[in-house]
Amino acid sequence: MGNLRYSNGYRRRRERERWRHMRADCYICHRPIDYELKAPHPYSFVVDETIALARGGTLTHDNSGPAHRWCNAIKGTHSLAWARERVAQLITQGKAPQRIAPVSAGPIRCSDWFGGGE
Repeated sequence: MGNLRYSNGYRRRRERERWRHMRADCYICHRPIDYELKAPHPYSFVVDETIALARGGTLTHDNSGPAHRWCNAIKGTHSLAWARERVAQLITQGKAPQRIAPVSAGPIRCSDWFGGGE
Protein backbone atom coordinates (compact mmCIF):
# COMPACT_ATOMS: atom_id res chain seq x y z
CA MET A 1 0.00 0.00 0.00
CA GLY A 2 2.87 2.41 0.72
CA ASN A 3 2.69 5.81 2.31
CA LEU A 4 -0.90 7.12 2.25
CA ARG A 5 0.44 10.66 2.22
CA TYR A 6 1.77 10.20 -1.31
CA SER A 7 -0.91 7.93 -2.78
CA ASN A 8 -2.89 10.85 -4.24
CA GLY A 9 -0.48 13.65 -5.10
CA TYR A 10 -3.03 15.56 -7.18
CA ARG A 11 -5.51 15.83 -4.30
CA ARG A 12 -2.74 16.82 -1.87
CA ARG A 13 -1.43 19.55 -4.20
CA ARG A 14 -4.99 20.84 -4.74
CA GLU A 15 -5.60 21.08 -0.97
CA ARG A 16 -2.25 22.81 -0.44
CA GLU A 17 -3.05 25.43 -3.07
CA ARG A 18 -6.58 25.89 -1.74
CA TRP A 19 -5.30 26.64 1.78
CA ARG A 20 -2.45 28.80 0.44
CA HIS A 21 -4.98 30.88 -1.52
CA MET A 22 -7.14 31.38 1.60
CA ARG A 23 -4.13 32.74 3.58
CA ALA A 24 -5.62 31.36 6.79
CA ASP A 25 -3.87 31.36 10.17
CA CYS A 26 -2.42 28.19 11.67
CA TYR A 27 -5.34 26.13 12.91
CA ILE A 28 -3.24 24.70 15.75
CA CYS A 29 -1.69 27.81 17.37
CA HIS A 30 -3.99 30.40 15.70
CA ARG A 31 -1.04 32.61 14.72
CA PRO A 32 -0.44 33.99 11.21
CA ILE A 33 1.49 31.90 8.70
CA ASP A 34 4.11 33.49 6.45
CA TYR A 35 3.26 31.72 3.21
CA GLU A 36 6.50 32.91 1.60
CA LEU A 37 8.76 30.91 3.94
CA LYS A 38 10.21 27.75 2.47
CA ALA A 39 10.79 24.37 4.11
CA PRO A 40 12.51 23.47 6.41
CA HIS A 41 11.80 26.76 8.23
CA PRO A 42 9.78 25.86 11.37
CA TYR A 43 7.12 28.46 10.59
CA SER A 44 6.67 27.55 6.92
CA PHE A 45 3.27 26.43 5.66
CA VAL A 46 2.12 22.81 5.58
CA VAL A 47 -1.29 21.15 5.34
CA ASP A 48 -2.19 18.99 8.33
CA GLU A 49 -4.86 16.32 8.51
CA THR A 50 -7.06 16.83 11.59
CA ILE A 51 -7.51 13.07 11.90
CA ALA A 52 -4.19 11.66 10.77
CA LEU A 53 -4.18 9.37 7.75
CA ALA A 54 -2.47 6.78 9.95
CA ARG A 55 -5.51 6.88 12.24
CA GLY A 56 -8.07 6.49 9.44
CA GLY A 57 -8.45 10.12 8.36
CA THR A 58 -9.04 11.15 4.77
CA LEU A 59 -7.36 13.67 2.52
CA THR A 60 -10.30 16.08 2.22
CA HIS A 61 -10.78 19.77 2.85
CA ASP A 62 -12.99 19.02 5.88
CA ASN A 63 -10.21 16.95 7.46
CA SER A 64 -7.33 19.34 6.80
CA GLY A 65 -6.07 22.73 7.86
CA PRO A 66 -3.14 25.07 7.40
CA ALA A 67 -0.38 24.79 9.98
CA HIS A 68 3.15 25.82 10.72
CA ARG A 69 5.67 23.05 10.11
CA TRP A 70 6.64 23.16 13.82
CA CYS A 71 3.03 22.97 15.07
CA ASN A 72 2.37 20.07 12.71
CA ALA A 73 5.46 18.23 13.98
CA ILE A 74 4.25 18.63 17.58
CA LYS A 75 0.79 17.34 16.64
CA GLY A 76 2.00 14.24 14.82
CA THR A 77 -0.86 11.72 15.01
CA HIS A 78 -2.32 13.19 18.21
CA SER A 79 -5.72 14.89 18.39
CA LEU A 80 -6.13 18.54 17.47
CA ALA A 81 -7.18 19.43 21.04
CA TRP A 82 -4.06 17.76 22.47
CA ALA A 83 -1.83 19.54 19.94
CA ARG A 84 -3.34 22.97 20.67
CA GLU A 85 -2.76 22.49 24.38
CA ARG A 86 0.80 21.20 23.93
CA VAL A 87 1.80 23.95 21.49
CA ALA A 88 0.38 26.60 23.86
CA GLN A 89 2.42 25.08 26.71
CA LEU A 90 5.63 25.13 24.69
CA ILE A 91 5.05 28.72 23.59
CA THR A 92 4.44 29.94 27.16
CA GLN A 93 7.53 28.04 28.34
CA GLY A 94 9.60 29.78 25.66
CA LYS A 95 10.43 26.50 23.92
CA ALA A 96 9.03 27.45 20.53
CA PRO A 97 11.50 28.20 17.72
CA GLN A 98 12.39 31.86 17.40
CA ARG A 99 10.78 33.84 14.62
CA ILE A 100 13.72 35.58 13.04
CA ALA A 101 12.68 38.65 11.11
CA PRO A 102 14.11 38.78 7.61
CA VAL A 103 17.08 41.10 7.33
CA SER A 104 16.27 43.95 5.01
CA ALA A 105 19.50 45.56 4.01
CA GLY A 106 19.05 48.96 2.47
CA PRO A 107 20.95 50.09 -0.58
CA ILE A 108 24.72 50.28 -0.15
CA ARG A 109 26.18 53.63 -1.02
CA CYS A 110 29.68 53.98 -2.44
CA SER A 111 30.88 56.01 0.56
CA ASP A 112 29.93 53.09 2.86
CA TRP A 113 32.47 50.88 1.08
CA PHE A 114 35.37 53.03 2.28
CA GLY A 115 34.12 53.80 5.77
CA GLY A 116 33.10 57.38 4.96
CA GLY A 117 29.53 56.94 6.22
CA GLU A 118 28.20 59.84 4.15
